[in-house]
Amino acid sequence: MSDHRAKQYARLRQVVRGGILIDELLAEHTSFRIGGPADYFIAPRDQEDLARLIDFSAREGMRYLVIGKGTNILFSDEGFRGAVIDLTASFTRISCSAGQITAEAGVGMAALVKYCIERGYAGLEWLAGIPGTVGGGLRMNAGAHGQEMADLLHSCRILDAMGTLEKRDRKDLNFGYRTVDIPTTDTILEAVFALEEGNPREMDRLRLAYLRERKEKQPLSLPSAGSVFKNPAGQAAGRLIDIAGCKGLRIGDALVSKKHANFIVNCGCASSEDVRRLIEEIVARVEKRFGIRLELELHVEG
Repeated sequence: MSDHRAKQYARLRQVVRGGILIDELLAEHTSFRIGGPADYFIAPRDQEDLARLIDFSAREGMRYLVIGKGTNILFSDEGFRGAVIDLTASFTRISCSAGQITAEAGVGMAALVKYCIERGYAGLEWLAGIPGTVGGGLRMNAGAHGQEMADLLHSCRILDAMGTLEKRDRKDLNFGYRTVDIPTTDTILEAVFALEEGNPREMDRLRLAYLRERKEKQPLSLPSAGSVFKNPAGQAAGRLIDIAGCKGLRIGDALVSKKHANFIVNCGCASSEDVRRLIEEIVARVEKRFGIRLELELHVEG
């Protein structure tokens, strides 16, 4: 560790009470199993800890990136210069009141669905098959089966880059396809969903049906980051990729899944560069065949 990093770490350690790992491989924290070392990998203990960390980052001119389970991201092989902040260790509380479910950003989708079913609150069963967390799902307005996070959102709480806590109602947020107008410098802390009462047995039947469908259609046996591209209007990205002759295409250990063409899987030791080159090839072939330029759903960092 350089003298500068050693001094910075000492200052950081005085500010943050949560866990701090130095030069932690991001491959260990992403579903793609790809990514070099982060200068710091930090798990804040609570909201105050997170606010102090964001303030420290601003004063130090240090980049930071908040992640959940790392299910929709491709990190560079060179890693991340700055702090990667993990909310899955401490921001995991769920509560309910008068038909409203409040879930912190680090809550996994499966855990949220299970909680709702146990208490008879219906509407989020389709989330069961989506990996990731509430914060990440809201950030990208995750969706499946014709539904998306925005549909049942009541409000959310956010910590902005200045450390100010804000509540934002659904009507004040501009949602789009796999997007919401929350700046990347703002950190989603929790989401509140307005749900109706349902039959737990029927809800669990739906949950299992969604999980079975996902298992049948998606390549779950190898590391991936989920859907790579957004669906163009009126089209399915996977179908376009398949027809363009990309299914089974491989560069290094990165492979276009033979089960679902909108998935790139890591067959062993795929590098970020392998995936990037494969993405470029897919985009070029689809554009040449259909005149459509695919847009990434996958977040590429670095």
